[in-house]
Amino acid sequence: MTSQKSPRVTAHVLLAAAAAASLALTACGGGSAQSGSPVTVTVTPTVTASPKQSSGKAKTSEPAKPTSDVVGRTYDFGTVTDLKDVGGTPVLVLDRWTWKGLDDAKLARDGVPLSPFKGRPFTNQNDKLVYRIPVTADARVLYHHCVKEGEPQQTRSATVKEMAALRKGEDLVLVRLDDQGRAVAVDNLPGCPS
Repeated sequence: MTSQKSPRVTAHVLLAAAAAASLALTACGGGSAQSGSPVTVTVTPTVTASPKQSSGKAKTSEPAKPTSDVVGRTYDFGTVTDLKDVGGTPVLVLDRWTWKGLDDAKLARDGVPLSPFKGRPFTNQNDKLVYRIPVTADARVLYHHCVKEGEPQQTRSATVKEMAALRKGEDLVLVRLDDQGRAVAVDNLPGCPS
């Protein structure tokens, strides 16, 4: 047995295909009298990206790494004008002083005497310049004090915060530095001139 196709179905299919092709040509402007006129196309963007899911943790920038203004010196000397925290590291802000008759290069290499002194052998020649000195976590900090002239000097461990808050007369400090310009030892000059 053979199947026979209805001539009607085939004619309907051909007629539908011809109508679709005719519509397609007309929609493209095939028979338009104004062929060559500019065509305006409007595009509306559609955002398809979805926002990233938050992990609940806010990103924080890495804290700044403290840098030293005194790299190359072994010692520095002066008063602490401020104490800052940079990325969890204490940083002394030092107003550098000079020791009369002592060249700065020698002071930077050998420091100044920490014993009681006569008169005022030090001076502040420039209170506008300050130097930032990071303090190592294991720095040795000593507070030296005399109750009155002629009595022996007393010494105890202290903190850099205490050194930053010393009163006038005891606020001069000698800072020993490592090769990166960080404070590894901080001593104040005893406030008991002989």
